[in-house]
Amino acid sequence: LINLFIVHFLASVFISRFFIFLPVTLIAIGQYSSTIETVDAGWCKEITDQGATQIAKSSKSLRYLGLMRCDKVNEETVERLVLQYPHIVFSTVMQDCKRTLERAYQMGWSPNTSTAS
Repeated sequence: LINLFIVHFLASVFISRFFIFLPVTLIAIGQYSSTIETVDAGWCKEITDQGATQIAKSSKSLRYLGLMRCDKVNEETVERLVLQYPHIVFSTVMQDCKRTLERAYQMGWSPNTSTAS
């Protein structure tokens, strides 16, 4: 599985889509590391709402959780996690689009409201 001694000292974890994912993996990462700030689990099809919630809940140092194309994680769950854990950046297509649009608005962009003729 994961050598918990090594996990304790990691700062970032990238879980490959080729990794044989076990539900306890995210729990172990969250519970046994006081230093992990980044977990990118993008394209891991086995990660569910429960797994994403568990790592957000159990890791005190986490600042980024990449969930791009984790299709078993519902966007409603991610929206709830964003509100519950505002110190964590959750990366999904929708969340990244929202952040990009917000930055554009902050820089003065506004949508063109005129219609093309």
